[in-house]
Amino acid sequence: MSETLADIKEQLAEFSGRYAPKILRTATVTAVNNDDTVAIELGNGRTVDDARLRAVVANGNRVVMIPTAGSTVVVGKLENSDEYVVLMVSEVSEIKSTIGAVELNVNNAGILLKKNADTLKQIATLIIEAIEPIIIIEGRNPNMVKLAQAKTKVNNLLR
Repeated sequence: MSETLADIKEQLAEFSGRYAPKILRTATVTAVNNDDTVAIELGNGRTVDDARLRAVVANGNRVVMIPTAGSTVVVGKLENSDEYVVLMVSEVSEIKSTIGAVELNVNNAGILLKKNADTLKQIATLIIEAIEPIIIIEGRNPNMVKLAQAKTKVNNLLR
């Protein structure tokens, strides 16, 4: 009898996975995890601890929009599973992009553009610091006020 019930259960699951309507629903982000997933609460009060922000949660090349905790997202349930994926977000707290050795990260602290160990901020700062001590005997010296302003703006924009 239990084998028959197991067969019926399997066939019903296959049938519902194939012919059930595809439903998108709204949810509230309750926490942002460190593995490209978020914890959400669906409208019916059910919680999901690991709704995906990407099609496949794995290391490698990616572009991920991280929603703000407390914001609303639209999620879809993956076919034949209990897993959810975030499709749209109402508020973004961070954008992460990785392609090979290049990393781009944008959040309210600024922009991080990095390739291996080199960052755009380090490069711009090195250029400014290399120009600051230049003294020209005949002609015009570097505009130190503008160099200081540039350095401040680099530190404000980049991280």
